[in-house]
Amino acid sequence: MNSILVTRFMHWKKQFTSLVFWLLFPLIATTGILTVTDVLQEDSKVPVGIVLEEETKASNELVQEIKTIPFAKIKELSEEVALYQLRKHELDSVFIIHNGFEEKILENSRNQLITSYQSDLSFAYSPVKEIVLSYVQQETGRSKAAFVVKELEQQYKENKGWTFEEIVAKSNEIEQDENLLNTAFSFNDSPVKTSEDTALFTVWGLWSICSMLSTLLLFDWVIKEKQSNTRIRFAFTRWTIKSYMLQNIILYSVLFFIVDLLTVITLYLAFGEWINFLNLVIYRILISLAAFLLAHLFKTAFLYYSMSFGITLFVTISSGAVLPSGVVSNWSWFNLFNPISPLLNGEFVSLWSLMVILLTIVWIVRKEKYNA
Repeated sequence: MNSILVTRFMHWKKQFTSLVFWLLFPLIATTGILTVTDVLQEDSKVPVGIVLEEETKASNELVQEIKTIPFAKIKELSEEVALYQLRKHELDSVFIIHNGFEEKILENSRNQLITSYQSDLSFAYSPVKEIVLSYVQQETGRSKAAFVVKELEQQYKENKGWTFEEIVAKSNEIEQDENLLNTAFSFNDSPVKTSEDTALFTVWGLWSICSMLSTLLLFDWVIKEKQSNTRIRFAFTRWTIKSYMLQNIILYSVLFFIVDLLTVITLYLAFGEWINFLNLVIYRILISLAAFLLAHLFKTAFLYYSMSFGITLFVTISSGAVLPSGVVSNWSWFNLFNPISPLLNGEFVSLWSLMVILLTIVWIVRKEKYNA
């Protein structure tokens, strides 16, 4: 094993730059793409101005809810500045929360609570206005519920000692616990999937695709070893070509595991995304074995590189790991052959993994061509 380790280190020394690049490529590509998309998503948000004429609990809560609109960038400005920027088309629209907003809410009045402005170039005014109105409806609905409860107490002469604020707070708590405003729809009895993840790309889906590509390209050593003139010498040594390659797989796997451990820590610190490390280890072993077996089918590195990029592109489009795919939604059986699915779904066994293991066993037990 020591001699094989020394030999492999000699090869790595000659290819140090490319080796380090492809080892770190999944981490660098994942971090870079996610960072760029986050910046682009933030820059693509529609600028909306909010003018707050009073600082009360109800008005501040409304502003905080408006800031949760995913496609809008909310700016709190004075009325003069907001309208000036609207005329210069620096804002898409302006919403003014007038004085007495909280007082009118408490009085169950909905008149002249908010004034809105738009320009001739406003394109997101309507959806933003509807969302803002829905938030106002929530506020007035809670207040109306409190009035109804108070009226029922007077009607039935039962004083529970609940204050107006306590009833509103309880109404808000029930709304959050029961999730009343979220409804999922499906067509033709298709399964319903709900998610709170609004990211353009999934962290580990993107990493798994990049890791597949880097692993395939790094396993070009199999083709180089097969085409090497030194291969015939294994017939006169204590090492067979098969045992030599298996030990090299172990060396590459150890190297991959070290980088994967660094990747898990980095992505968790950067994006707060964690993954079951056992699933990651299984994925790494399976994708390495698959790359090893695939490389045995080629005699030239160029064709192998072309096939590696083609396979990665096909998996990217069809697996749904990076972008939504109709293949996964329309043909659920495809997940059985999807190499990314076990990693993302937290599974340990699939038809894909069984196929890779079976083919590896067949390669190990088959008769060697060169054996002394």
